[in-house]
Amino acid sequence: MSRLFRLKEKLKNREPVLGTTITGVKWSGLVQKAAQYPLDFILFDLEHGTLSIEGIEESLRICRLTDLPSIVRVPDSVPNIISKTLDMGADGLLLPRIEKAEQVEIAVRAARYFPRGRKGCGGFSNFRPEDESSTDRYNDNRMIFIQMESDEGLKMLPSILSKFKAELSGVIIGPYDASIMYGTPLNIKSDVIKNFIKKVFSICRQENISCGIFVDNRSMIQGYRELGANIFWVGSEISFICESYAALCESFKEAIEE
Repeated sequence: MSRLFRLKEKLKNREPVLGTTITGVKWSGLVQKAAQYPLDFILFDLEHGTLSIEGIEESLRICRLTDLPSIVRVPDSVPNIISKTLDMGADGLLLPRIEKAEQVEIAVRAARYFPRGRKGCGGFSNFRPEDESSTDRYNDNRMIFIQMESDEGLKMLPSILSKFKAELSGVIIGPYDASIMYGTPLNIKSDVIKNFIKKVFSICRQENISCGIFVDNRSMIQGYRELGANIFWVGSEISFICESYAALCESFKEAIEE
């Protein structure tokens, strides 16, 4: 079973999945190294950071060759960006700042072939071997995740899932943007954000759809798991580099003070 199919199976069963982010390093060797570890997915962030669509093309190809599922957070629900990202080989999309059903509808139309959408056919890496050149299999094999980051999104989530759940692989919380929108900037441990997180997870549990959250580091995973998360999108290559630098400096300090 390919890692993509295993990921889709885990998501369907709301089993825990683990992924991380690449935000600024274009070197595809990083993806090749990441593929050696039991990550469920790697996410390329085109909303923030310095990556461009064209800049991740080689990395998406390495993901395909190493059987590491790839998700791309697009800047917005823009049809040509969504379609092009998939044509370049992405296995899934993360749609930020979802607050209206129309945003999801636009993405589905751009990401799915007829009759489920209106996607155009093209791109060197559009089809995977698992698709068997079938547009029906393609539609089933590409993942769409939506991101909850505001009270407006929370209020619309039940109706969005009622209409589009069959097209979605999961719901992921952006806690920092949510904290700003709720008036407690960057404080993701405030009561209002804790309540927001619990409500999103509760709705997803009732709808039997996978849900998760961006996590700064591994120390936060257990707490969110206890709240109901099963998708853990943890850190980035930049944060891991900084953690390693901090650990190195601390080790050096301890060594010279002995």
